[in-house]
Amino acid sequence: MKRIKIFVAILFFGAALPVFAAAVGISVRLNRMNYMQYEPVYACVTIRNDTGRALLFGNDPRLQGFILFDIRGKDNRRVEKIPGKDISVTGLVIAPGEIKNMIIPIHKYYRLDRCGTYRVAAFISHNLLPDEYQSEDQVFRVESGNPVWTRTVGLPDLDGDGKSEIKTRTYSIRTLTESVSKYYYLVVEDETHVYGVLRIGQMVGREKFHAEIDMLSRIHLLMPLSPRIFHYLAFSLDGLNIENSYWRTSETIPMLYRDPSTGMVTRMGGVEAHAGVDFQDPDAGKLTASKLLTEEEKQQERLRRPKPMKDQGLIDIGKKLDIPIEKNDD
Repeated sequence: MKRIKIFVAILFFGAALPVFAAAVGISVRLNRMNYMQYEPVYACVTIRNDTGRALLFGNDPRLQGFILFDIRGKDNRRVEKIPGKDISVTGLVIAPGEIKNMIIPIHKYYRLDRCGTYRVAAFISHNLLPDEYQSEDQVFRVESGNPVWTRTVGLPDLDGDGKSEIKTRTYSIRTLTESVSKYYYLVVEDETHVYGVLRIGQMVGREKFHAEIDMLSRIHLLMPLSPRIFHYLAFSLDGLNIENSYWRTSETIPMLYRDPSTGMVTRMGGVEAHAGVDFQDPDAGKLTASKLLTEEEKQQERLRRPKPMKDQGLIDIGKKLDIPIEKNDD
C-alpha cells in the first residue's frame, strides 16, 4: 500500500518529472555456464540505482521502462524474442541507492533450444533516464549431452479397451560436463515433444547408477552419491517426480528389484539416509525454480513446446549470493 500511495502521488503531483543524469549499474549472472538442450535458463539481474531518486516502473508514459536482454548465438547473430512474450516490470520500484536482484527465466522469452555457444547481456531503459545501461556479457553453452542409457516404452492404456495403437515415449540418461565434473540428466521425449529435462545426479568415480522401468512405464533410478549413499528417484512419463529419498548401505546394499511376473519395481535393502547427518545435502544453497514463478507463468511453462518438466527442479544461485525473490505485486 505504501508503494501504491507513492506511485499515485507522483502521477497526480509530478507534472514535471526530472530526467536523471546519474548512472544506473546493471549486471547479469547465470545459474550455470552449461545447460542441457531444452533445460530452463535463469539469469540473475542486479540493478544498482545511483540516480538519487526512486525509479518507478508504471503504466504512465513518464514512468515506463524495460529490462531486456541482448543474446547472441552462432556468428554473433541476435537471438530474437519469442513473439508475444514480454518481460513485465510494471510495479517495480528501486529505491535510491538500492541494489535489487531479480531472477528472470530467459528461456521463456528467447529461443535458446539450439545447441551452441551464446553470449547474453542485460540492459535497462527508463523514460526518466537519458541513456540505456547495459551489463557486461556472460557466456553459456547449450548441449545435447552424451547418451549413456536409453529405453523406449509404451504408454499404458489405463482406460481403453486395449485396441488402440500403442504410443511410445523414450527415456534417456545423458551426461553433461561442467568444469571438472560430469552430471547425469534424464530426458523424457517422443518424436514431437520434450516432456522432461531433469538433472538427476553427479558422476561419482566408478560408481554405477541403476535404472528400471515398471509395469506403468515409470522409470526408477538409484543414483550413487558416494560408495555407500544412494539417491532413489522415480518419474512418470510426463517427467513428474514421484519418488525422492536417500538410502545408505547397512547390512544390505540399496537396490532396485523388478518382479518378473508383475513388472512392479521395489527399492530394497539399506536404511534411510538423512541429509546433514549421513551425507552433505546436494540441494543446500539452492532454490526451487517453481517457487519463483507465478501461477500464470507456471501455466505458460506447461503449454510451452518443446516443454520442460512441470516441476522446474533446482536453481543453483551460489552459496555467497543472497537473492531476495521479487514478486509481481511489488
